[in-house]
Amino acid sequence: MIKKIKIKKSHKTIQKDFELDLEKTTVITGKNNSGKTNFIQAVNAKKDVEFTNAEFLDEKDKLIIPITIYIAAENINPSDNESNSSAKKSSLIQNLAELFSNLGIKFILEEQPKIIQEIKTLIDKADENLKEFSGKNDHGIKIKFNEGELDPATIAQALIKKIIGDENGEEVDLDDLGQGTQRIIVASILKAYVDILIERNKHSQEPILILFEEPEIYLHPELKRTLNITLKKIAEQDNHQVIITTHDPYFAYTNLNGENSVVYSFLKTAEYTEKTEPGIIFGIEDELLHIHLFEKMIQILKKSGKVKSFILDPGKELDIYIKGYCGKELRANTWYKEKKGIEDKLSLPLHIRHLIHHPGGKDKFTDIDLEKSIEILNLILSKAS
Repeated sequence: MIKKIKIKKSHKTIQKDFELDLEKTTVITGKNNSGKTNFIQAVNAKKDVEFTNAEFLDEKDKLIIPITIYIAAENINPSDNESNSSAKKSSLIQNLAELFSNLGIKFILEEQPKIIQEIKTLIDKADENLKEFSGKNDHGIKIKFNEGELDPATIAQALIKKIIGDENGEEVDLDDLGQGTQRIIVASILKAYVDILIERNKHSQEPILILFEEPEIYLHPELKRTLNITLKKIAEQDNHQVIITTHDPYFAYTNLNGENSVVYSFLKTAEYTEKTEPGIIFGIEDELLHIHLFEKMIQILKKSGKVKSFILDPGKELDIYIKGYCGKELRANTWYKEKKGIEDKLSLPLHIRHLIHHPGGKDKFTDIDLEKSIEILNLILSKAS
């Protein structure tokens, strides 16, 4: 299992020696331009089969060479001629071929010896011509053949000319189906892959690392849940791991503090990307996430005994504790003033918690308020846990 990724060559905002510890499922959140895509690109950068920017290390810091499956946020079907070498690494056919290669299929060419002999004849003649053209015998060319089994991924990619959609019996280019449908196709292929692994009780001999950018885009909530379950099932398989980048609270908090999952947030400070401690979520301004973090804070404070009373009113013990992390982020609350005659301002997280649970009042909060409150809750969780 890959326990750590270490960047060995700087890539945009990702500095040399940047490290990230992995679990079976690793989720990365963060605002736009915080460096999530730069990190994924650095991890996936290759020249031929060699990784150029990243090292993958096991629990003993031993180097591992994984197979990476990169599913970009956009352009999953970037080229009409997918078998062309210029097709992007996120090509649907290339990813399908890489997954196929792990299902234990072996290719045997009956004519392989004859084909090799024909190639050797061509190279021998080219070698003779080279010596004749140069007038020197010390120049020559040779060819080395693959004496092992044929690479299933290469063969599969060559065999699949194109993937097309089918709508009511008519062929439709994937580009014409829309990004949402393309995303569903990716989810369907991934689920088929893990279903076959389980059915055939297959165990990949090589480590597989799936890099999935923003799996939530273009998907409605039910499909998000299905895709999240599928990615978790893939990560449960031997030698399989998944890295997700996301802006979606569902993918973030369903993987928060799991036994085999970890969540990080990326932050851009000055020109470079930094990561938070595990379990901290930035870059997602969402009311459900606020509820989740607030309840998690209450659980931790109860368990630690740092707060004894959990009355939610202004000026009470919980409010005073939270204010210790708020600085100037305090808010007047009309409901408490009018209903209870309490003039004290509330800590921002308590104020927003009240407005979420009791909507329709005179007070409102902005997206900036929500973002600040989530940052405060994350700070409390990082200190209290």
